[in-house]
Amino acid sequence: MDVSFLTPMDAIVALAAIVPLGALFLAWRRGAELRAVFSLSAPRARTIAPVVVSLALLPALLGVAAAQPVVIRQRQLSQRSDAQAYFVFDTSLSMSARAGVGAPSRLARAKAEAMHIIPRLGDLPVGLAAMTDRTLPILLPTTDLGLIDRALTESVGINEPPPSQRYPSRATTLQALLPIGGSHFYSPGVRHRILVVFTDGESSRLPASYTVASAGPVVPPLFVHIWAADEHVYVHGRVDRRYRPDPTSGFLLTRFASLTHGRVFGENQIGQLAAAIHASAGAATTRTKVQEYSRVALAPWVVLAGFLPLGFLLWRRNL
Repeated sequence: MDVSFLTPMDAIVALAAIVPLGALFLAWRRGAELRAVFSLSAPRARTIAPVVVSLALLPALLGVAAAQPVVIRQRQLSQRSDAQAYFVFDTSLSMSARAGVGAPSRLARAKAEAMHIIPRLGDLPVGLAAMTDRTLPILLPTTDLGLIDRALTESVGINEPPPSQRYPSRATTLQALLPIGGSHFYSPGVRHRILVVFTDGESSRLPASYTVASAGPVVPPLFVHIWAADEHVYVHGRVDRRYRPDPTSGFLLTRFASLTHGRVFGENQIGQLAAAIHASAGAATTRTKVQEYSRVALAPWVVLAGFLPLGFLLWRRNL
């Protein structure tokens, strides 16, 4: 084998295998000389063989773990191709408000409610998005509950992403929802487009004569009002005195919903919201098969297996 093809990791693994075997060989020769001096018999081969095997197996397992082996699993999922839903989360600073230091924030409650509803939607693909002064997609519509849960946990957070610019007061604007209908959020050909928005409604005010006539195709939003009057924003465990809950937030959501033919639900109206989503999706007319892939890392299990020869060597040494 041409040594020029050896990687540094190959060299380390080879060295890790040679050094202990070489040390064992030297110890064996030294023991043979001492046995010759004292006329002692050599140990049986079956007593030394497990030690040799363990010394060879330990670096071999180390090399396998360093290669980061994975198993790829593949399966087919059935999902609707005529309907898709997006769950949009208001990630502005006011969504960090809570009833107390140890209480769940508005955003945490919104995420928990979403994960109660999504499993009820069956083969309806669900995507995730975040909203402040703009709406940005986080996850394209899918029926993979594990992927949705992971994206919701790891990618949806306060000011993630932050607003596109600095604002003297409120960064959230409900008008950021209007471009969704024509911004390729949904796949082409999807007839039933569903938009669920979790927000506290503490948005910039709508002009008195505001209309959505010039906004293009508008997806009627299903608002979930996550809000309570006794909640505060906490900074380092202290109440932020600059924040005040807005008691008119519900009226603002109701007005915007009436302009866009949407609806407003309370925070705990999970059953009603699920029913509204099913009604918007209608009866399933087309389904498609999609491939789902998952990766299972084997390196941790290989490292765990390495403790067997290591434990044997330590036990053998203390005999």
